[in-house]
Amino acid sequence: MEPMHPPKKRRKKGRENGFLIAAAICLLAIGGAAVVTFINSLPGEGERPRNRTTEPTAITTGKRVDQLISGVPDDRTTAATVRTTVTSPALLPATAAAEVNAPAPEPTAVDLYVLPMSNEVIKAFSDTRQVFSKTMNDWRVHPGVDFKGKNGDEIKAVADGEIIKIGKDPMWGDTIALDHGFGIVSTYRGAAPKQIKEGDTVKMGQVIGTLSAIPCESEDGPHLHLEISSDNKQIDPVAAIGVEVNSDQ
Repeated sequence: MEPMHPPKKRRKKGRENGFLIAAAICLLAIGGAAVVTFINSLPGEGERPRNRTTEPTAITTGKRVDQLISGVPDDRTTAATVRTTVTSPALLPATAAAEVNAPAPEPTAVDLYVLPMSNEVIKAFSDTRQVFSKTMNDWRVHPGVDFKGKNGDEIKAVADGEIIKIGKDPMWGDTIALDHGFGIVSTYRGAAPKQIKEGDTVKMGQVIGTLSAIPCESEDGPHLHLEISSDNKQIDPVAAIGVEVNSDQ
């Protein structure tokens, strides 16, 4: 009786099927492990990636402020913004912008003068120093400046001001006084008023009178005696006017 071979073939085929199933299970296990590893490598919620850094690099931190202002691309523009805020009134707070745009302060003294007539000085301001008076034949201080002229010459206001006095003094003759503000007063001796009255406001260079006699300085010839005071203290009119003059002294 011949042996039965079919059963042997079935056993071989069963072994091959078992091998394939085992190989498939191994592949699934390896793939699952890879997936788990990949998932674990992903950053969690609120976790920073471990393979990147957000800290500034040496090149970034070494960048100069003027490079930022000149337009080099960079997110850290704080320095440029500060510079712009300081120099641009439009970006300043209201109070700071008002200070930047504030008008220049008012002058504390009259800063625009003209000579009242000629530029020829025959006697200078002596301050506290006594000088000889030919008319009075004595030594005394000379509180103003004498400008040479001739009777009838026009006399001009040295600066804008208000007429505060028009009078006639036995020693000084016709007198006109102007208040220029800021404590500055100009006084014209030997000046007969012309079309002005007390309380009038006049402009710099406006004619306020004509030259007349000065009794206490008659020996010095026709001239205008100009005095300027600051806060009631006599000062040198030539220095105050700031215009070059011709002087015999």
